[in-house]
Amino acid sequence: MEWLILALMGAIATSLTTIFAKIGLKTVNSDFATFFRTGIVIVCALVMSFITGSIYSIDRLSSSNWLYLLLSGVCTGCSWLCYFKALKLGSINKVAPIDKSSFVLTSILFVIFFFDDTTNNGDPLTICMLILSMALMLGGTILMIDSKNLGGTTSAKWLIYAILSAVFASLVSLFCKLGLTGISSDLGTLIRTVVVFIFAGAIVLVKRSYTTVKTTRAKDWIFLTMSGLATGAAWLCEYYALNMNSVNPVAVTSIGKLSILLTMAFSCIVLKEKFSRRSVLGLTTLTAGIVLIIVFSL
Repeated sequence: MEWLILALMGAIATSLTTIFAKIGLKTVNSDFATFFRTGIVIVCALVMSFITGSIYSIDRLSSSNWLYLLLSGVCTGCSWLCYFKALKLGSINKVAPIDKSSFVLTSILFVIFFFDDTTNNGDPLTICMLILSMALMLGGTILMIDSKNLGGTTSAKWLIYAILSAVFASLVSLFCKLGLTGISSDLGTLIRTVVVFIFAGAIVLVKRSYTTVKTTRAKDWIFLTMSGLATGAAWLCEYYALNMNSVNPVAVTSIGKLSILLTMAFSCIVLKEKFSRRSVLGLTTLTAGIVLIIVFSL
């Protein structure tokens, strides 16, 4: 049950990541915000690596560890850049559901590369459960996207960035699972975060996204820092769970998607974003799909 507790903690931290980022993005360029937050995550991962002593085993990483962790970092950077751009252009209750739909593609990839772990050695009932849960999550996502909000140039842009964010995010978990083979989660998190930091830094320099720094409010810096700390906690919890033996990776990643409940509640209560009946039905359906696979994996 340790993996379940870690995954739930990761889900809570993930929701706080989005909440704090949304507040902190008011006067900050989304690309620079990604770069800044990643720096915070590096500090968290570095501290944990020294505490656990995993930093001293970096010379024992295989070429496949390096390859998959580097790919994971690049995909993370792409996903973040697209996600925070989408948050900048659209509301949380429109962007978050699409981002969480990455679960469907992630599940398919895990079934292909980790068939025995994800399907209980090819058990037909488990396979049916996976298909049903993915159908519920995809259906819920579609319901939560109000077609009335898709018109116009700005709306179209947030949708494109949100979809790209989901695609890249779906690849992150797979590459992480492959890259963490035989190594500490702390060290794996540190390596991929450094890759994201370099990637995001290059984007900031090319686009000159640092020009808004002087006008950024102290309040926004605080919330972006808190968002980075939450991200670090979420990553460490999820990757510790993913790195455990005989744990269904689909179940771990699906629990992380429960963060949408807290995120959507915040958007409604604090940010006063409106929900239609269709959105509520979609959220319920999406949650049902997540809960189904969690219960079945216990």
